[in-house]
Amino acid sequence: MKALVKQSAARGLTLTDVPEPSIRDDEVLIRVRSAGVCGTDVHIYEWDAWASGRCKPPFICGHEFAGDVVAVGNLVESVKIGDRVTAEGHIVDDRSLFSRTGNAHVDPSTKIIGVDRDGCFAEYIAMPATNVWHLDDAISYDIGGIHDPMGNAFHTALTAEIPGSVVLITGCGPIGAFAVGICKAAGAARIRARDINP
Repeated sequence: MKALVKQSAARGLTLTDVPEPSIRDDEVLIRVRSAGVCGTDVHIYEWDAWASGRCKPPFICGHEFAGDVVAVGNLVESVKIGDRVTAEGHIVDDRSLFSRTGNAHVDPSTKIIGVDRDGCFAEYIAMPATNVWHLDDAISYDIGGIHDPMGNAFHTALTAEIPGSVVLITGCGPIGAFAVGICKAAGAARIRARDINP
């Protein structure tokens, strides 16, 4: 299959042929239909200080996507072939102390697709079935592929008391723009968004 690979510790990515991923009994294989470019992917492409201190090439980049399930492992019951899906890109060990105490989000052994393991800038991606989110038929693949940044905006915005409040959003990139809509829907009295504009 074709994939966009970070092959070495230097600037750039390479479009190349790689083997199609195999799946374990608890995983599904997804044909990627839409993928988004995140700031993380830009850091990896540029090979800046963050990327060089965090990433270990070679790996397939990308963590925002939507697609169709084309194969399921023997233990998978919640997902079937043909399902339209997106997926949570943080792979956690559900047996770890962090996961079992409701703190999987801070588990140091978490693996992120497109950073710590192969990601979605490819024709296919293998994902644990527990990470899969089903898409309603009315949701396009392009919209389905933005669940990751939208989730970041929801998580951040809804940690505050929004109804009736005056809200300041600093940063008007995609996540900041999503946060504006979320705060409006959550009943903010007034929303101000600010960013640097050269």
